[in-house]
Amino acid sequence: MSQEGEKKPETTNFWQQLRTKKQDKTQTEVVSIRSLFRYANTTELFYLVLGTIASIAFGVCLPLGLVIFGNLVDSFIDRAANLCSLNFTSLVQQYCPSNVTLTSTNFYTTVSLCNITKSNFALIHYDIKSHTNKQVFILIIIACVNLISGYVRVILLEISAERQTRTIRQILFQSVLKKDVVFFDTHKTGELSVRFTNDINKIHDGIGNKFGSVIEVLITFISCITIGFIKGWKLSLVIFAFAPIVFIIAVILFRIVTEMTVIELKAYGKAGTVAEEVISSIRTVLSYNGQE
Repeated sequence: MSQEGEKKPETTNFWQQLRTKKQDKTQTEVVSIRSLFRYANTTELFYLVLGTIASIAFGVCLPLGLVIFGNLVDSFIDRAANLCSLNFTSLVQQYCPSNVTLTSTNFYTTVSLCNITKSNFALIHYDIKSHTNKQVFILIIIACVNLISGYVRVILLEISAERQTRTIRQILFQSVLKKDVVFFDTHKTGELSVRFTNDINKIHDGIGNKFGSVIEVLITFISCITIGFIKGWKLSLVIFAFAPIVFIIAVILFRIVTEMTVIELKAYGKAGTVAEEVISSIRTVLSYNGQE
């Protein structure tokens, strides 16, 4: 009988923990994007739209920069490949004096001594300097667009997020002031103060720069897939075969991070309550000389 009596509290504690976990999961609600920005006014929505456009431009710059850089590298490779395919012995016999020797290393410096012109030799038409200058100029333009769009994205989205979180704090504070006394019996003041700061800061991060980062990564992903299939669809299909594995891992990580964030916020709320009670009781303990 004594053993059964000892086991009963353990089973009740286990079922209580299981019920609390289920209640915590049911209380966690997924918020849509529309409801996430429901406190934004016209000005903040305007900032949000401009920040979204800047995020799209920022996300497109990376794939375009990789394409232009690839063309720049190809210009050197094509030039070397064209030179390696030439028969320098026959060229010297046909167009050059007997004391001139042509190789792949001295071709462009020695070709002026031979009777080789642009009309009878098409390779001389390939001006690598003008070609590389064009690619470098495009890369500079992309870098400038990347810099400006990144700056505009961060500034506008952070301003919009800061204004929205200020509105949320005001509405939340007014809502707390209208609560009954029973509400403050079940919710400690320390927990409320922590909720005012940590929870709203999480909302600020979600509707601020991180929102732009999500759009940027999504646009970069779509742009890379599109460019990959345009440049080489066979290799893209092989690489794209691993996309489901990456997607499944991303979904699992997203759920883990979401659950851990909820646990973190609740733990911070409880810790804030305990900390405020301890700090507020220090004066009472000192007045009765109860410190150790």
